[in-house]
Amino acid sequence: MRNAALDAVWVPIVEKTDGPMYLTIAEAIARDIRAGILKPGQRLPSQRALADTLGIDFTTVSRAYAAAGRGDLVEGRVGQGTYIKGLEPIHSIRTSSAKHHSVDMSMNTPPQFDDVGLINQMWDGFNTLRSDHGMDFLMRHQTPGGSQIDRLAAQSWLQDHFNLDQAEDVIICNGVQGATWSILSLIAKPGDTICCEELTYPGFLAIARYLDLKVVPVSMDKEGLDPDVFAEICKKTKPKALYTTPTLHNPTTITMSAERRQKIADIARQNDLQIIEDDAYGVLATSAPPPIAYFAPDLTWYVSSLSKCLAPSLRVCFVVSPIGLSTEGVKRSIRANGSMVSAISASLTTDWITSGLAKKITAAIRAETLCRQDDFSKWVPDIELRKDAFHVWLPLPEGRSATEFVLNLRGVDIGLVPGAAFASGKAPNAVRIGLGSTHSRARFQVALCNLADALNNPDANSWMVV
Repeated sequence: MRNAALDAVWVPIVEKTDGPMYLTIAEAIARDIRAGILKPGQRLPSQRALADTLGIDFTTVSRAYAAAGRGDLVEGRVGQGTYIKGLEPIHSIRTSSAKHHSVDMSMNTPPQFDDVGLINQMWDGFNTLRSDHGMDFLMRHQTPGGSQIDRLAAQSWLQDHFNLDQAEDVIICNGVQGATWSILSLIAKPGDTICCEELTYPGFLAIARYLDLKVVPVSMDKEGLDPDVFAEICKKTKPKALYTTPTLHNPTTITMSAERRQKIADIARQNDLQIIEDDAYGVLATSAPPPIAYFAPDLTWYVSSLSKCLAPSLRVCFVVSPIGLSTEGVKRSIRANGSMVSAISASLTTDWITSGLAKKITAAIRAETLCRQDDFSKWVPDIELRKDAFHVWLPLPEGRSATEFVLNLRGVDIGLVPGAAFASGKAPNAVRIGLGSTHSRARFQVALCNLADALNNPDANSWMVV
């Protein structure tokens, strides 16, 4: 029989941080596994014993062990305790199974936060829908463009960021891609020219190909889309519209200045073309200028998604059409392509907004993003990170291939996106990295270590071709 005194053999080295203590302990477990201090099969101290040793509450240790469990670092055995799983130290982690260690950093999803109370409030919204609406709610179709109450909530949500005169100006749609499809199919016909940044959202490129639209890339500088190049292209090609992401641009994270937005609006007006402003990250950005729609409200289709600032699974976005243009046309387009938003998603969104919960969720995502950025900077210190962006644009050193880099990291079960996926023109030698890819901070640290290793050692993880 094991002596209870052995429970106290391992004591984590924990330092005071701005983050929760339970995550600090979970990260100490990951660190000591990588260092070989904790071995596969080793029993951790009991939760009570470790709490007494550290002078903290029992529930903090319980949450720490649970977090380590979600990261596949430990396992609880009924009646026996908590044990280290078979995770190898960091230097040999490349040989482990994909299922065990896979971290898909190709997905640009918001990082998950650990505020249990806030998470419970989010789930409580479903119970509210059930009690307030009953069975009738499940058995009805949603109105294209959204109900009046949902549009009022959307107006309220956008008010701090983009001033709206009335809720009727807002159209509710099923995600940015559904909204972009509806707008383009309304304002352009096959063969028309659409301009966009030379690096742009792959979903837009897919829609343009399907609708047989000609895409003309506009080069970018450190402030985003180059207005001089844009003006020259307008003279030569007479485009129908411009598709642009001016705030926390995907993939580069660039945010245009107010002066740059004004210039682009002026060029669009001079050349009589419409603007589709994809503002998927705009609500997250705490210091961005007003949207382009502010400078050209009569020309701009403003599209604001909730996928980045609340929850991707909602599939809800808000569209504001150009002033003076009827919304009926785009509603017909939404009906035709089936991109009405789910009544459940729309009503849940309305509940979160009107109760004030939505702003709390966005604040929690921002806070977790800062933590992830801090983690990233420790492993890859020379890359500029822009506040509130949970993706990173990483240009690779001369002589390194983005495709090879992505393939090599796939060998250690890390997914990245090569720059070619975003290229409307020449593909850059860079990759995009999503910081919200995994809930486990410990697993995130392992992924960052492997990423840094691949950057610093060109021959690391090289694939053998046979």
